[in-house]
Amino acid sequence: MKKADIEKLGKYQILGELGRGAMGVVYKGFDPGIERNVAIKTVRKDMMIADDPDATRTQIERFRREAQAAGRMTHPNIVGVYEYGEDGETAFIAMEFVSGRSLKDFFDANERFDIKEIVRIMGDLLSALEYSHRNGIIHRDIKPANIMIAESGDVKITDFGIARIESSSLTQAGAVLGTPSYMAPEQFMGQRVDARSDLFSAGAVLYQFLTGEKPFTGSLTTIMHKVLNSNPEP
Repeated sequence: MKKADIEKLGKYQILGELGRGAMGVVYKGFDPGIERNVAIKTVRKDMMIADDPDATRTQIERFRREAQAAGRMTHPNIVGVYEYGEDGETAFIAMEFVSGRSLKDFFDANERFDIKEIVRIMGDLLSALEYSHRNGIIHRDIKPANIMIAESGDVKITDFGIARIESSSLTQAGAVLGTPSYMAPEQFMGQRVDARSDLFSAGAVLYQFLTGEKPFTGSLTTIMHKVLNSNPEP
């Protein structure tokens, strides 16, 4: 864990930096009110506003929706969300802190799992997806980086930042969102997604579990062509 560039965010004490991504910085924080560690995902509004105000408003709204989507769900295999807040030019979500590693870390290190463990992890992933789909929420970005394996072995899905709540009109047909190697055909084509899109992505994760390789590789256009026109190598 790296030293953080801030000491406090809202009511939370910042203990360190966990990582950086397209959305912003993720910190490890501490809630002094109830004395528990939290993970805090942030977005710097001012940096995005300087680039494209309309895109910024959309992304901030999507970020707020992540809290709305995950915050209304209670499932042992979904990271719990505690609070959405804003502190100056920083929007943030405080969520359950999971001590462990992402599935991507295991895959990147070429660490393999036995079949029994694969069945258990995939069973937990699918249980969480069934729950979220039943609650009208499509994740849209199931991939190894968004699947945490806690030190206890528990499986936790994180990052509902591009989830589509079925009652929301924010994400319309024509918007391509997701991670190419795990995206369903309808996502590449900007069509409406449903629960089957998440299951396609889960299938891509299972393929990588079993083979050690992603089912579709190459440039974005190459991956898109393969997903739309061919099956992965058996």
